[in-house]
Amino acid sequence: MENQLDKEHRETALNVPALSAGTKPSGAADLTRFAAVAAAVDPAALTDRLALRRQELAEDPGDVYDRAAEVARVYARWFGAHALTCPLPGQIASARRKGLPAIGPAVDALLYGELTTGVLMGVQDAEAVDGGLHFDWAARGETFTGFRSTVVCSQDEPVVRDGTAIVASVLRGPDRRTSVTPSSRHLVFTVYDAPGLDGEDFETGVRVLTGLLRDAGSVPEVREVAL
Repeated sequence: MENQLDKEHRETALNVPALSAGTKPSGAADLTRFAAVAAAVDPAALTDRLALRRQELAEDPGDVYDRAAEVARVYARWFGAHALTCPLPGQIASARRKGLPAIGPAVDALLYGELTTGVLMGVQDAEAVDGGLHFDWAARGETFTGFRSTVVCSQDEPVVRDGTAIVASVLRGPDRRTSVTPSSRHLVFTVYDAPGLDGEDFETGVRVLTGLLRDAGSVPEVREVAL
């Protein structure tokens, strides 16, 4: 019998966004790379795999959270320089005490990737993305409809655009238009650099995310662009 993932492949082709990047302005954040991981997922299989990963971490976390907290501090320093609070340190501390959250497969996969590596990531519904993803630097006062409210960007704030509008600010989070829902089957995860982040830590973030998706039966496709 045809499984859910095979059916999704047959009915709708996965949009694997091409990546591009704008010219980095003088004085903009020293970021070197941007990656995206696209995959068609079976939500039930991904949920089951995440439950197993949560159990394994609860039984033997090893130094996973210690290392993730160390990496997250790199992002926290960058956010702090912009008078913003990076959510990762607090989320990692909470996961250490209570375990990884269970919200929904797409968001849970994102949080697993972030909270076990300390690397900042995002997730969008690939079917809602218009064309490719373009890493860029916003103009002062540029806006987009964020998940909770209108986001007003600062000068040279790092953002990601599709063919319609900004889909995420690296520092302030995603938009509403391309946000994932419980019915999202085609996902595109984004992986963000930070000034001073070790390249091996960035690669670990991509590797952990793709490994999770493969273990859940997906065939993730990774794209990367230099900034």
